[in-house]
Amino acid sequence: MTPASSTALGPETVPQAASELGPPEPSATPLADAVLRVARRDIASFHALPLSHGRSILNSRTKAVYEALFGQAQLAADVSYSGTMLDSFFRPHGPLREAQRLAARTFGADTTLFLSAGTSTANRVALAALTRPGGRVLADRSCHQSVHFALGSLTVDVEYAPMRRCCDTCPRTFADLPVLLRSFAEAAAEGRPFDTVVLSAVSYDGVRYDLPTLLAEMSRIHPTVNVLVDEAWGAIHRFHPQLRPLTALAAVEQLRAENPSLPMTVAVTHSAHKSMSALRQGSYLHLVGDREAQERTAQALFQHHTTSPSFPVLASLDLARLQAEHEGEALLERSLMLARTLRTEIATDPRLSAYRTLGPEGHLTDPAMLVSDDPTRVLVDIRALGITAADFRRILFDEYALYVARESGGAVLFHVHIGVDEGTLLRLLEALRVIQRTYRTTSAALHEDSADHFIIAYPPGIPITVPGEKLCDATRAEIRALRASGSEIYTLYQPQPAAAPAPETASATTAASE
Repeated sequence: MTPASSTALGPETVPQAASELGPPEPSATPLADAVLRVARRDIASFHALPLSHGRSILNSRTKAVYEALFGQAQLAADVSYSGTMLDSFFRPHGPLREAQRLAARTFGADTTLFLSAGTSTANRVALAALTRPGGRVLADRSCHQSVHFALGSLTVDVEYAPMRRCCDTCPRTFADLPVLLRSFAEAAAEGRPFDTVVLSAVSYDGVRYDLPTLLAEMSRIHPTVNVLVDEAWGAIHRFHPQLRPLTALAAVEQLRAENPSLPMTVAVTHSAHKSMSALRQGSYLHLVGDREAQERTAQALFQHHTTSPSFPVLASLDLARLQAEHEGEALLERSLMLARTLRTEIATDPRLSAYRTLGPEGHLTDPAMLVSDDPTRVLVDIRALGITAADFRRILFDEYALYVARESGGAVLFHVHIGVDEGTLLRLLEALRVIQRTYRTTSAALHEDSADHFIIAYPPGIPITVPGEKLCDATRAEIRALRASGSEIYTLYQPQPAAAPAPETASATTAASE
């Protein structure tokens, strides 16, 4: 058996501590610095946001809870100043403008906008700017709901490219990209080209599109096409040499190197909070295009974004960009190593034999599909435990303080992002081992000649077998009949002592439902 200490987690992959890196260069985060300056001043507002600096709760019975949840710093930084006092959100000219300029330079865009209302809003803004009334749109069927809703509200003709499943053993789905390209080429050949194409390039389940090939082909077929790339889950990929080549903006840089006057307009949306150190709802909207496209995007932002942006969220986008510049590669290297470790432990440790990885790194190997794996995602089949994926997620959350958001059939998805460190992965591995010891499938128990489990049908809650009893065909038939009648079948493992036991008291043991 693989000992717990054998997990290959080494300190050599841990990024340098901030104290070792030293302070960032002056004005490296202009917006964050500006928000911090006003937060440190005891400014009383006659405008709005009574909660700013905690003024509206000074004598409130709720004060302690507010401060426990948000802290004094958050209450001071959440401000409503605009214009010359801090900066204009819709026509920035000061620290926000400079922060966005730095982000555009870092990501390789002509212009970058910060949003504090999430990437759903960023997608609406981009589509409003890229499309024209009566235009034709070819959309990736696997796009986020925000894309579908936005397209439904626009006076455009929408066609969807079909989706395909990864394979029989993996539940991941993604756009059938060869079909998408064929539809795009046929429309252009017929003289009815698609004006806009929408791609969901980095999926929740860990599928990445071959954007260099896709964008190059579309540029060749219809050079003036507008493209929205929803790269919500891949903002951090820019900062690691293994992941960068498939990103949208890297693909555009390659095209521009070959054709500096590239007429294609490309918008890229990033949920920075999903993969970088940004606050929730912090998103980037990057644009590669001429001045007209940039102005249309600014106007669409004015139409669709809240007029009360969160300055803490916007400032976090400034900070997240700086951290990614200096530490992103090391943090991602750690994520890649930890994801490999998780796969290796599941494959080699007998105490994790109830788990099976689906779609591991290198699983999507057919280049003709124009997709590949996101190696920071680990999809794990847990059906051999005999519990549902929903129950498994609840057990991890309630009993081990570990959260897994995604379930797909009998599998769960572990996103090994830059906030997962060695200690966190060790916690997960130990939790998986304990859960495997506790939960066993009824079907596995029934394959044995004698039971080392309690097998209980509920209702009525009376054991069908107790540990040590022989299992016969009649018992198995009874279990099948009870299951068919609607009873839930539980198994509870209780190992028998090697020697005659002393008198013992019953102890609570968790049961597994199938």
